[in-house]
Amino acid sequence: MSKSDRGRDSQQSEWRLYVEDGVLIAEFPEGMPSDRSEYEKVNERFETLAARSNVHAHLSWLKMDAALNADVFEKAQEAAAAGLEYDITKWVMVSDGIKSMALESQVGDIEGVETNTANTFEEGMDWARN
Repeated sequence: MSKSDRGRDSQQSEWRLYVEDGVLIAEFPEGMPSDRSEYEKVNERFETLAARSNVHAHLSWLKMDAALNADVFEKAQEAAAAGLEYDITKWVMVSDGIKSMALESQVGDIEGVETNTANTFEEGMDWARN
């Protein structure tokens, strides 16, 4: 993984963005920094990867143990909408257990984007690949 694939905050929390099987995957760990500069780095990386001709879907993998706040939903929805500029029309958010149910109720309709939620990475990838 190259330095451009990830970001770090002062506590060494890492996020990763990469492409696998035509799916742009964004992994957000516990302790993901919520400051504007970190989201700008994520957005820059997203745009670089989304521009690839083989990318057709986006998977947001939320690995946080803590409850998800409104800011997380807002930023994720912004990314899904931004993907439309690159013809990415499928978006799935992956999180386990109760967080997955919360995602299901929070993921709003995004015109032109087919959305879904999944409990596991594998389940999300299966949906995104098809």
